[in-house]
Amino acid sequence: MGRSTAFAVLTTAVLLLTGCAAAPSPDTPPSTSAAPPPPTGPLTLREALGDPATVDFCDLLDFSEIEKTSPPLSEPTLSMGACSFQTRIAGSAALFSFGFPDSRAKERLAAATPVTEPSLPRGLRVVRSDLQGQPLLHLLFADDSSLRIGTFFENREAAGPEVLAAATKILDGVARSLATGKQARHLEYRDGSLARLDACSALLSGTEVSARLGVTVSGKGDLSGHQCLWGDQGAPRLVRMEFGLGPHPKAAGGVQEERLGGRRSFVQEVSGGCTVLTSHIGGPDPERNQVEHAILAVQAPDACRVARELAAIAWPKLPV
Repeated sequence: MGRSTAFAVLTTAVLLLTGCAAAPSPDTPPSTSAAPPPPTGPLTLREALGDPATVDFCDLLDFSEIEKTSPPLSEPTLSMGACSFQTRIAGSAALFSFGFPDSRAKERLAAATPVTEPSLPRGLRVVRSDLQGQPLLHLLFADDSSLRIGTFFENREAAGPEVLAAATKILDGVARSLATGKQARHLEYRDGSLARLDACSALLSGTEVSARLGVTVSGKGDLSGHQCLWGDQGAPRLVRMEFGLGPHPKAAGGVQEERLGGRRSFVQEVSGGCTVLTSHIGGPDPERNQVEHAILAVQAPDACRVARELAAIAWPKLPV
């Protein structure tokens, strides 16, 4: 809500409370109009969220409830399409990441395990999958779309069950809130924002990626348009493009600053792969002191060479 809108709402409330509105006659019977009934029927992601490209996923989390069992260690991190926070559970550091709107849920999650408890309203369902031993919970909507909460933690034996219980409780709270009609808050991105781009087509084509990887791949994105994967998850050769929000980047141990595609870039070699990041314009919330960034992640032999070549193609296409 902008300042002018908020001021208008506040002014209206003051006028009503101070009697500037017409006062009812003493003979006027009290209003008998009932509150509108809660929404019913199968819930779709579009009905629940509106435009998935601009949702503030931190606003969908009830941190007053989360604080009771797993208080965040610092301010939650907002990014395009997700909200993350760190906590400690059973003495183990844990990271929760929520959001990631996606389509083709029946296809992608056909092998996932149904979670029968808790039972959710309006046709919402939860299934579980695992990524490298870490549980992922997916909230399925009626239109074959989903949100997910990911968990990452150190001590799987000691903290695993408690982390999973915490993730289940958080997702249950989100589901029930959306089912009763909670409206998602949306971020107001600036002109020229990466949030307006499709990560699968704006900067790179499947032909360009395939030529550098040495295998034929096609891009698959999510509903937000903020990320795209060329290749299959876990394959020896793949490329991921992601648009996000974060702090101003800088060179550090293992992070090398270079000039690629005419832009200041930061290259980091990781086990079997390489990432290249460049920053863009300021984020939608000036109080967070974030900037938008584009990240290329490559898994392939000679990954940093491939990443640098793709960045040199992609970065000149970024909005100016």
